[in-house]
Amino acid sequence: MMKSARLSGKFCPKCGNPVSGTKTFCKDCATPDFDFKKIHIVLCNSCRSYQYKNKWSSYKDINDAARHVAEGSIKAKVKIGKIDDKTCEEMATFKAGVHRDFTLEVDFKHAVFEIPASYEVTLCPKCSKKGTKYFESILQVRNATPEINAFIKHEVEKQKSKGIYINKEEKLNKYSEENVDYSLTDQTYAKVLAEKLHKTFGATIKKNAQLFSINWQTAKNVYRLNVLVEIPVYKTGDVIKEEDTLYKIVSLGARIAVKNLKTEKKTSLPHDNEYQVLKSVAVQVIKKYPEVEVLDPQTYYQARLMNPPKTLEINQKIKAVIDGSEAWMV
Repeated sequence: MMKSARLSGKFCPKCGNPVSGTKTFCKDCATPDFDFKKIHIVLCNSCRSYQYKNKWSSYKDINDAARHVAEGSIKAKVKIGKIDDKTCEEMATFKAGVHRDFTLEVDFKHAVFEIPASYEVTLCPKCSKKGTKYFESILQVRNATPEINAFIKHEVEKQKSKGIYINKEEKLNKYSEENVDYSLTDQTYAKVLAEKLHKTFGATIKKNAQLFSINWQTAKNVYRLNVLVEIPVYKTGDVIKEEDTLYKIVSLGARIAVKNLKTEKKTSLPHDNEYQVLKSVAVQVIKKYPEVEVLDPQTYYQARLMNPPKTLEINQKIKAVIDGSEAWMV
């Protein structure tokens, strides 16, 4: 080893001993000529972020994160070398709870030094909330459908970079997803999500702050927010009755977009769970003249079809709602 170093001309400029690799000085003489604090790199591998001066930032290359932290610990203008591949792989793959020491190569005035460094793998404040019992708000969804529950989960999933998660999902009936309580890690977002459900599905909202505990460090009360979201009993495609007029629901939002079945004019109505909802049934055309009549094969109930198209044929099956002696094709 010594013979190879002497032949290559690599000698320590202070003592003359052979030096291998990229180092400038031998191990005994490699004392940095600049001031520095120990470099400690804190990583969260759950979201690929690192901590610097109490702030968490994302990184693409772990060397960039190490360089940023190292430059803040060294009181000199230096060039930070790359971390060896094995250490890089360990830093990027270890789970929370790992602490390791390593050395970092630093170029100062064309001399290469090895200085002590360490890294710690942990969970950032955002990721530390995921999968725990922590919650700030309960979103209580009533009269939900599979579509609405999927909508809620999709919207929350888009917020995971902000540390917002569903940490608990509790069904009031284990055999049904109609009434579900979602424990969310952020009460501000719970209110935002409730407003989205109102604008998209016409949900009504009720909020209630409940005393949860006391923060003994600040002596302040800690509240948890309950947000009750009631989905209307009607949905798009249903027919509702307002006084003596039938309307087909075109879409749901802050108001109900509807079409008058008699005039075919479009308008909007306020949300109200007191509307009578008429469900469509399969009926059969049994008469065309002088008036079109239909028969419900299940109940044998006959009614006059009020909005028949010209193309109807005897025995043809159609979808209609029945209101007294009248039927309306939908």
